[in-house]
Amino acid sequence: MTTRTELVDAIKKHQLFVMKQPGGRRLQLRNGNLSRIKMSKISLEDAVLPGANFIQAQIQDVKFDFCDLFGTNFVEANLEGSSFMRADLRGANMARAKLRNANLTGADLRSGVMVIVDAGREKKVKRQTDLTNADLQGSVMSGANLAESNMSGARLADADLSDANMFAVNLAGADLSGCNLSGAKLKNANLKGAKLKDTLLLGTDLSGANLRNVDLANVDLSQANTSNSIGSKAATPLPDDIRILLNAHTEWLTSGGISGARLDVTGRDLTELDFTGFDLSAACFDDCILRGVLLVDTILVMASMRNADLSRARLSGSIMNGVRMSYANCTRAVLQGVKFGGVEQRDAKGQKTGEVWRADLHATDFSHADLRNSVFDEPHMKGAKLCKANISGVAFGETDLSDVDLDGTNTGSILTGIIPGKV
Repeated sequence: MTTRTELVDAIKKHQLFVMKQPGGRRLQLRNGNLSRIKMSKISLEDAVLPGANFIQAQIQDVKFDFCDLFGTNFVEANLEGSSFMRADLRGANMARAKLRNANLTGADLRSGVMVIVDAGREKKVKRQTDLTNADLQGSVMSGANLAESNMSGARLADADLSDANMFAVNLAGADLSGCNLSGAKLKNANLKGAKLKDTLLLGTDLSGANLRNVDLANVDLSQANTSNSIGSKAATPLPDDIRILLNAHTEWLTSGGISGARLDVTGRDLTELDFTGFDLSAACFDDCILRGVLLVDTILVMASMRNADLSRARLSGSIMNGVRMSYANCTRAVLQGVKFGGVEQRDAKGQKTGEVWRADLHATDFSHADLRNSVFDEPHMKGAKLCKANISGVAFGETDLSDVDLDGTNTGSILTGIIPGKV
């Protein structure tokens, strides 16, 4: 079956098969090319179409219920109003597809194991179901199995995902506004930067989920399981203006800089605000007053905090690779388990250049700070002060400490490193 005429004839015979009429025959086609085909208001129920190519097809109000659609390609297809009840969509590529008001009740959208030929040899490859940037607004996915699928950037406003299995699903930057997630299982899911305004989370399992940069101002988590989740524990709501800036920063991060705006609060007084669990990569806090601020388990990769006042701030567990903190005041701050690592530089094509951007801590004042179990991966520390800081278990590695003030510190308790004047 190679020509489009033959395909159309086979589809017609399948209609007769569905209606149990003479001359009917089930449509069975492996790796068929149905790209850009136009269909509407017909039934392909029970068809066997693994590996089919439906790229940019126009398929409105078509029934794919109970179909074998394993590994199919629906990239940029218009599937509005179509039904995929209990269909096998494992490993399907539905990136940027239009699925508004579609019915995927009980559909299987888990990863699929494909057999490919590489250098003359067959090998098995696990492939995620891809729904990145798909439009699923108003769709019904109740009881669907979406485990480990990629739904980043998907539009799921007002969708019904009740009782869906969404284990380890990637929903980064997705719009779940008004979505019904009652009873859904999102253990270890990535919801970084997702929109959850007015989302129903009754009995939802969010244990271990990544909720960094999610605006929780209008989200009721009281009936959800958020144990061991990241970013759901902020005790004090942020001021509206800061929350707006953070939402724009989240969009900037998730879109790769295409939309939104990088957070820049230079010189602002942010005393005692709670940024727990946020991804603040590349944000600018230069000259800010951050006294007593909560930045626990926060990502501050390549952030700029030059000349900032971080006295008594709490930053335990934060990732501060490539951070710029020259002349910052971190006296009596708590920085347990913080990592001051480097960031590998890449060129315009994303290839590694071999150069590493080291954290800049020169002239930073860590006097009386709690730095236990932190990691210093060769940051620039000329003129830094660690007077009477607690550095028990700190891994300094090859960091140059020759011009660092270590007066009164417990240098004998470090994990690794070379202390000047000591053998």
